[in-house]
Amino acid sequence: MKQLSLTEYQKQFDDSKRKEALERAWKNRDFEIELYWKRATYFWAFTAATFTGYFVVLFNNEAQESLILVMAIMGFIFSSSWYMVNLGSKKWQENWEKHIDLLEDDITGPIYKTVLIKKAPSVSKVNLNVSLFVTVIWLYLIIQFFLTEETITTPINFGIAIPICILTFFVFYISGILKKLANIFADKSGEYQFELRRKNYRDTQT
Repeated sequence: MKQLSLTEYQKQFDDSKRKEALERAWKNRDFEIELYWKRATYFWAFTAATFTGYFVVLFNNEAQESLILVMAIMGFIFSSSWYMVNLGSKKWQENWEKHIDLLEDDITGPIYKTVLIKKAPSVSKVNLNVSLFVTVIWLYLIIQFFLTEETITTPINFGIAIPICILTFFVFYISGILKKLANIFADKSGEYQFELRRKNYRDTQT
């Protein structure tokens, strides 16, 4: 893929194309946000069902220990997939938002870029952090399964679980600070970086 400079990007959309391109960018952004929360709802349902199944099996004296491991692995797969899907969805949402930033000035003015000066948490980032946190919980439960001899009758070791939760929150907090510092000292000239995809077709002649 060829990386585009700002000048090259602007050349892709002359005056006759810019308005239509902006409308399409808005539609695609709204569509990505709609899909984002639909996917989040599905994964929340999967996660809740898996947690319910895990604890039902955990406190069922007649259940096989292997079922506990199966439920924990399923939970880990669902939650890690949820986290990666969140990353992908966020990337495409930001992609269309950057297009809007670059296309709107000559058509509507910088309405999208003009924002209220008020700090507020990002809803999508909260959802992203929650999905990562749930993944860590499932990973802990899998590790606990192999460290505990009497898996079914032994409750969750809160002496280990609580420090892990606190450590995870601390990591999130520190990573957020480091990201803000990186944004402050980052080269703003690379804020809008796009690549032009080129399709290569193989010669199918025999």
